[in-house]
Amino acid sequence: MPIRFALARLLRARGIEAAAVLAEVRAVWDEVAGPEAAPHISPRSLRGDELIVEVDHPAWATQVQLSSAELLGRLAERLGPSSPRKISAQVVPPGRGPRS
Repeated sequence: MPIRFALARLLRARGIEAAAVLAEVRAVWDEVAGPEAAPHISPRSLRGDELIVEVDHPAWATQVQLSSAELLGRLAERLGPSSPRKISAQVVPPGRGPRS
């Protein structure tokens, strides 16, 4: 069993799996989202198996919705069974969110 799966099991048992999964998502996000989208779409939080991303414009929220299967597939390839199964976007204009 790969170490990250063992670690995920331990974190789940301790109740801190979501924070660990979010950290893993953030670590691979630029590669998953791609160079054009990554500056505009940032992983924000996890709610159960749903990844909430922050976008800087409504057009990027639409792009997240249209490419959700592809984004989730890329995450699953990199993260395995701990990967989010849903994704949704919240529009936060530049200068107003955590990325500022």
